[in-house]
Order: sequence, then structure tokens, then C-alpha cells
Amino acid sequence: MDFVLNAKNTVFNDAPTIAFVDYEAWMYGCRDQFAEEPDIYEWFSDLRDKGRVEDVLFFADLSEEPIKHHVHKIRTVSNSIIDCSKGKKEKDYTDFIMLDHIYQRLFRQKDLKQFVLFTGDSHFQSVCAFLRNFNDKTVGIYSLRGCLSNMLADTANWYTEIVPTPKSREEIWQEILNNLKWAKDNGIETPTFKGTANAIVRRNPSLTDYEVRTVLNDMIEEGVIVTSQVQLHDFYVNKLTVDWDKAAKSQEQ
Repeated sequence: MDFVLNAKNTVFNDAPTIAFVDYEAWMYGCRDQFAEEPDIYEWFSDLRDKGRVEDVLFFADLSEEPIKHHVHKIRTVSNSIIDCSKGKKEKDYTDFIMLDHIYQRLFRQKDLKQFVLFTGDSHFQSVCAFLRNFNDKTVGIYSLRGCLSNMLADTANWYTEIVPTPKSREEIWQEILNNLKWAKDNGIETPTFKGTANAIVRRNPSLTDYEVRTVLNDMIEEGVIVTSQVQLHDFYVNKLTVDWDKAAKSQEQ
């Protein structure tokens, strides 16, 4: 994920900061425009460079497929998840709910100095102007590249456009090796295919299960990872073991 910052002379410090994320727009934008998934943790790491983060609120209609399955990914950085399910109504109220929470935090938490919004929607221009011009708040914007309203960008103190970039096969390969080394070092004697794939996807929200399983299968076919059937309690599992000599040679090529 690449972050293209326009700081507009903003000096970043440890200002108390709160962020509001339109996760629907982020997720569907990533999928439709870049064929990628949001990398929540990498974004959060960038956010922490902008101030002292007090809270991050995520907004989405969690009744819909596939977004309802992203809750565990969101929880890697925050438990403040606002379900904007519209039920049988056709109108999407996510923007209104997000606006309501922005105003609530403005009046309830006077110590907050910086408000960060993850949206490119021009509907938020008015609240950003109110925060900045009449309440002396620093306003920052995150948006996917190509989705940011010019009006919103002009109103904010700073903005960052995000360009999702896929992990390479080599990076996923190394993630798998790191995971299996960690398992060995921590006394996990029977790492399995499914368990390894699940652990990597949990730690890397931008990766899909399919991507990890594909590379894992390649490593097994190339003999870098060896499978062996072992008994675990009353059943058998296929244990994964790394041939570290082959792993080293494959990385030299």
C-alpha cells in the first residue's frame, strides 16, 4: 500500500486524534478499482504517525456479504465498529450515522485536537469546514486514489491518497516461512496447512485465503515444505515441516 501525502505545511505531533472510517467505501473501492483488499493494519500504522490516536470508529452495513466477514480484520485495530445496517430500507444511512458520531465526539470530547476522516465524499466538506474554521481542529483525510473530492481536499489541513499494492509471491512465501519458524520456536509441534494459512491471513488483512493457499501449495510441490501424517489425539493431521536447505536455495535463485 502506497501513501501519497499532501501535508499542506501541517506539522504532525502527538495531538489527541480520533478517526472515522467509511469502511464500505474503502472495501468496495479497493475491490472494484484495484482488485485488492483493505490493509487495515498498514493504514493504522500510517495514522499513528499523524498523532496520538485515541479511538478509531469504523462504519459499515455489516448485514451485507462480503463485508460482514471483515469484522475480525477490523478488530485487529479497533473494537469501535458501528453497524449501519439499513434493514429493508433502500436508502444508505452510513454517511448520516458517521456525521452524527463526528458531532457527538466534537462536543463530548473537548480534548481532541485532530479529526481524521477516511472518505472521499464531498458530503463531508461542511463538517470538515466546521471543525477546522470554527473549532480550531486539525482535519485530515484519507481516501483511495481517484476517489477524493476536490472540495473535501481543499477544506482539510492535510490529506493522504492511498494506492493499494498487492503483496508479491515472494513476500507471501517469506510470510509462510516466518510463520512456520515461529511455530517451531514456540513449541508448536504440528503446524497444519489450514492453521498456517489462517494465521497468515489474520495477520495480513490485505491477503486472501486463496493467495496464501496457492503459494503454500507451490512450496509443497517444490519440496520446500514437506507434509507428513501424524497422530494428534484420536485423529491424524498433515504436519508441515520446512526443508530449510531447500528454502535457502530457493531464495538465492
